[in-house]
Amino acid sequence: MALPENWSEYLLEHPLPVRRAIHEGISRELRNESPDFPRLVGWLRRDPAASSMVLGAAARGQRERQRSAPHNLEHALTLLGSNWARKHLPEMPTVEETLSTHAQRAGYLAASSRAMRAARLTETWLIERRETGFEMVSTAALLHNLVELALWRDEPSLARQALSESRRQLIEFTRTHRDDGATLDQCFSLGHAFQTVLADSGIDLTELETTLTERYYLPVMLLAEEASIPVLGSHHQVILVLARRLAFATEFGWHHPIIRRLTALIAEQLHLSPSAAWQLTVAKSIRDAREFDDIPMYHPAHMLVQHDDDRDLLWPLPDDYGLDPAQNDCHASARTATASSGRRLGDMIRALAGIEGMKEIALYSNVSQSEAQRRFHWQSPAETASLPEFIDLQASPLLPRLQSRLEPLSIDHNNVGRLTPYLDASLADAGHTNLIIAPLAVDGQLVTTLCCRGDSNLPHGSVLETIETVQADTTSG
Repeated sequence: MALPENWSEYLLEHPLPVRRAIHEGISRELRNESPDFPRLVGWLRRDPAASSMVLGAAARGQRERQRSAPHNLEHALTLLGSNWARKHLPEMPTVEETLSTHAQRAGYLAASSRAMRAARLTETWLIERRETGFEMVSTAALLHNLVELALWRDEPSLARQALSESRRQLIEFTRTHRDDGATLDQCFSLGHAFQTVLADSGIDLTELETTLTERYYLPVMLLAEEASIPVLGSHHQVILVLARRLAFATEFGWHHPIIRRLTALIAEQLHLSPSAAWQLTVAKSIRDAREFDDIPMYHPAHMLVQHDDDRDLLWPLPDDYGLDPAQNDCHASARTATASSGRRLGDMIRALAGIEGMKEIALYSNVSQSEAQRRFHWQSPAETASLPEFIDLQASPLLPRLQSRLEPLSIDHNNVGRLTPYLDASLADAGHTNLIIAPLAVDGQLVTTLCCRGDSNLPHGSVLETIETVQADTTSG
């Protein structure tokens, strides 16, 4: 696949696709006799492609009247009116119908998610600062990577090349400068990576962004981080860039030197302690991750397992962009001989997810004597989730027994009938395929309970061996 001829004009005439769940939510609202614009805005704010379409259309209408373009979505929809919305918004293409391969969709959706995470963090931080113009800056963050989204649609190999290079540089920077004072500007090269890749294809990123900005009159296009936008204050630009960087870096994990240094910079902008800035950011990320479940959309905070005793949180799985494994290793930036138990747990889940026949993985923590809550969930593409969000421990007396003894158990069609009376209904249903339950401990203390569900070919021996290896390493470490 090659970029269309005169790509900048092609981008202006071909809207970017939106997630089907977003499209359905917008369409449902528009079927009402009087659409509720605030609810429509709520759907639009979840998708950079939909937001750019609305802002662009409103800006063109205002320009024809020689008026100022809107800088927020509600104003833009008010200018366009409900008739325009009913006619044009349902015509937006969807990701599922537009992008042909899983790797391409994964890259596009991860980039879209990254934009939303940056927008939500920007808004949260500016509200913490008691800012009143946070909506415009948040919109700018949402729209900052439209060129990256367009590359995932039109030439995913170039997007993958830029992302690989930026991840490689981040890994190398962390290995070399994790403990010294080197500025982070030397390693965050996502924008520059896209600039280089596009230049090799004969496209000047600055000219391309200028063309898009002139057509859409967007608040800001900050793919190249050195861009200066007069309408934004300097502190707005700093916070926006920090949000973009954190959204990118957390795809590697939440506990490594880059995140700590970013948190310190964020704390300076918010006039908070690093601990308070971290808690604010993590709390917002977890709330967003739960909201993203309804879209659905990848969010690294799905992988956060919070503890009250300062143990490491669980690192996230890397996104599957079709990258070379050496350039998609979320742990390479901080791998040492004394890796923490939380990081070993992340490595184990990555290994389990790669076992043929694995359909679903979940981690549970006991939130009370009668209930365990799911803290992490992964399922293979196109699979329907079976592992429950909550487990009734009183209805599953077998589970507390396994936890107290730290013993794993394999459940399949041969023994599920015998074990069903000792499992609650949700676990019993999952056990009718192939289910492995394994309590995980550190220094003999239960940390979490792992549940793996697979098809009839799932190699139970390989799964248990992987779990036992990590448990042994954690105990000895």
